[in-house]
Parts: sequence; structure tokens; C-alpha cells
Amino acid sequence: MVSSYFKPLNIICVVCYIAFMGLALDSRMVDALVLYVAEEHGKPVYITGKIETAALPGTSEQKKPLVAIQYRTRSVKTADTNAADSKEVLPASTKEMAPAKAQPTEGQAPAADVIAMTPAAATIPALAGKKTTSRSETANEATASRPEADYQPPDSNENSPSALAYIEAISKNKWEYASLLDRYIVKYDDQTYIVLTIRPSLQKMLEDVFKKYSTRIGAGIIQDPSTGEILAMTSSHRSQTLNILSKEYKTENWALRPTFPVASIFKIITASAGIDSGKTTAKSSFLAWGRTYMTVWKAFANSHNGVYGRIARKAGRSVVEKYAEAFGFNKPFFFDLPVDKSLASLPSNPTKFGQAAAGLNRDFLVSPIHVAQIISTVLNRGRTMKPYLVDYVVRKNEIIFRRKPFQLAQPIKVDTAKDLYKMMYATTAVGTGKRGFGGYSRCPNLSKICGGKTGTLTGASPNYLYTWFGGFTKATGRDLCIVTLVGQKNHSGTKASSIAGQIAYELYMKRHEKKAPAQVAKKN
Repeated sequence: MVSSYFKPLNIICVVCYIAFMGLALDSRMVDALVLYVAEEHGKPVYITGKIETAALPGTSEQKKPLVAIQYRTRSVKTADTNAADSKEVLPASTKEMAPAKAQPTEGQAPAADVIAMTPAAATIPALAGKKTTSRSETANEATASRPEADYQPPDSNENSPSALAYIEAISKNKWEYASLLDRYIVKYDDQTYIVLTIRPSLQKMLEDVFKKYSTRIGAGIIQDPSTGEILAMTSSHRSQTLNILSKEYKTENWALRPTFPVASIFKIITASAGIDSGKTTAKSSFLAWGRTYMTVWKAFANSHNGVYGRIARKAGRSVVEKYAEAFGFNKPFFFDLPVDKSLASLPSNPTKFGQAAAGLNRDFLVSPIHVAQIISTVLNRGRTMKPYLVDYVVRKNEIIFRRKPFQLAQPIKVDTAKDLYKMMYATTAVGTGKRGFGGYSRCPNLSKICGGKTGTLTGASPNYLYTWFGGFTKATGRDLCIVTLVGQKNHSGTKASSIAGQIAYELYMKRHEKKAPAQVAKKN
């Protein structure tokens, strides 16, 4: 016999069920579904629920916080349409819900996804016709142009798949190049296709740059830090780049594998912990060697391990650990393609802790896509945006979904992000990245319009010497995040900063060549 304690709960469940069934008969229900994300056995679990706050506190049984996510759909025939497309999504059991305005709080677990329907949708031309190799889209056009027109409401009895179903489709379905759109697409069904954020012109440029250099392993990413869009992403093995239209691009892409030592990229976390907590400033000085002191910003530019070990010990292990988690370490990484979590477990021994905080722990593993998210957080004034590949979805030549940039968290204050941004400039101007961004006669000031952080450390999977560059360029007139990773047998090979410098130079020349001949002639 059921105890009296559970009787009120049963009554509530019955009421919610009746309310849900009533809504299910209304074809206009569910303008927005709200999902909560938790981790179970290292994988995200999606659960629908009432939207009252974006971040829910954990319970004794569920120590990790749940994070609200949202997406908007067109009208659907029945309420369980969205749930049917994903086995992990449970039916909604609440009244009609409006999209959330609240953002996740600092340091919480990342949300899984947001796709939003804009108030206007564009009519897209049919993709029939022969393919072409034309890649006329420029970097600025790539990040700015979006089709817009008057929105036409859908047929009331037309079923609309879940946004999660579209995301899942890009992992399973074949990618294609649509010449009329000059974009990569994924066909969902005979009448529906998904348009990806990757710009073919930028993708080709990124691949061509990696082909110029001899590398054992290579990965490169160009990301819009303000939205999270992945504009280009490549992976190479023994100087052979993966074909973006191949199945291996989604399953064997080095850019998505967290098997590489984070190296001195972790100094961004340590600097954030010290500056953001008020334990230090960018102009503070620490003992470097002997009786010589070095400022925090200069030690960042020159990647001085001793100074950053001391910064970490002054901030404290618990503080550095807090910021590592706030930047996404040891948490599920939510992306439109599968990406495992990055790992960083700080040692309790003071000496080993200092070494690890300086980036000398080979067990601190990260993926290039995660490094791009870290860099983009700094560029975006401390706001972490969810990285994504699905741009919009077209059905019967009308846009039915458009991605809405979504802030996952704000691990650092705006002023801290500004300090780190200035420190990144020093890396390419006077620090360890200067050589990679120098020597371009047609753009002698390239190092001054770029910035970042370098890293070097031997890894085990595969066993190579890895070099990193995680940074940005203003070569296109606005900040673009650039991340490059190179694995070589030894120090004699090409470094990641050299490839990043070449990418920044190509972006600069692309913009420079857009100018009218008369304007160029005057400046010459």
C-alpha cells in the first residue's frame, strides 16, 4: 500500500499528465521546448522541464548542476513529435513555455544546445544543378551574410523534427557541397537539408596552408568568437588533410580529439585564476631566476614556467582548480560532432602543482576545439559561447530553423578578459610567437594585429612533440579565433605558430585584394 507521503506526488503527476494530453491535441503547442542537461556515465542526458531558472542547484544524489537549454520550432501536430526524434528527450509535462532569457551562471556545467527560429525566414533556391569549384566568398562576407525575407507560417499539420535530430543527422548523414549556396550541406530527408557554418573559401584556404608545411599531425580551426560558429576546421596526418566530405572527417578528426597535452596553453587558466581572483595583476612582478623579477604579462609572452608556477601557488590550488573547471576541463564538451571531455587534475604536491599550472603536466589533455573555446572566451570579453556547426535548416525552400548563439558561462570578468587580450598581443609582438608572424614583407605589421599563446610539450597519443598556437587575428577587420596544433618527431619541424602566422597572412591578403585597383595604386 502506498504511503501517505507519496499520495500528493501521485496527484501532481496525474494533473500534469492531463495537462500534457490537453496540450498534445493543440497543433500550435510547444513554441519552445526547454531541456535540462546532466551527465551520466560521461554522456549528456536531456530532460524536459519547467523553465524557471537557467541554472538549477544540484541535490545530494545529483552533485553536478543541471543546465537549461532551449530551442524554438515551428508549429507541430502533436506534442510528442520532438520527443520521438531523440530517445533521450522525455515528453514535456508542463504548460506552454516561453524561451529562457536567463544565462547560465559562472562556473556551471556547459549547456548542450540552442537552435532558434528567427522571426523571418528566407526562401532558398532549389539545389538542383551541377556543382562548381567557385569559392568567391571572402572572410568578411563569410561571417556577415545571412539570407532574410518574410516568414511564411507552416502548414498546421506538418510535423517538424527535433532540433536535436538535426544535430544528430550531421554525424550520421553524408556531407555535400551545394554550389548554388556555396556552402556545405547535410540532407536530412528528401525535402529538408541542413546548412553548415563552415565557409568553403575559408576551409580551402586553411587546408592549403597546412599542405604547404610538412607535419606528422596537424589540426586547425577558425572560429567566430562572438557567436561560436566554426568557420573552418581541418585535420592532417603526414601532411595529408582529411577531405571535409569524407566520413573520416567526422570520426578521425584530430581537431576533435582531447588526446593532446595542453602545454602552456594552460597558462591562460593560471593567469585567469590569479588576475580574476585579485591575487595578482598583469603588471605584478614575480621572481624569475636568481634576483631577477618578471612581470605577469611578460612571463606570459615568453611562456616562463617558473613565474607561472609561483602565480599558481599564490592563487592557491582550489582557485586554479575552480577556473580550470569554469573553462570546461573535466566536464562534458557539447558540440555538434562527438568530442570527449578534456582532463586536468591538479596535483596536491606544491612543486608538482606549480609545474602543472605552468603547463608541464603531460596528463592534462585537451582537444583543439576546446582550446578554440578557451581563446574565444577571452576574445568575447569573458563570455563562453557554445561552438556549433549547424547554421540553419531548410525545408521546402524555406528556413525552418536558424541557430541562435548561446552563452554557456562567464568564467572570468570583463576586465580580466581585457588584460589577457593585451597579454596575447605581447606574445606575437615580443614573445614566443613573434617569429611565426614575422617576415611578411607585404604585411610587416602582421604580428601587431595578431595575438595568442604558444605551447610546447611531448605527448603520448601519438608520441610526438606538440606545439600549439591559440590566438586571434584582426586581419579581416575584426577578431577571428585561430587555433593550430602541430605534432612532430622533434624540435626541428614546423611549429604551430608559423602555420598560424601564414593563416593570418592569407586572411590579410584576402581582404587587401578586395580593395579597388585605384585605392591600392594610391597607397603604393
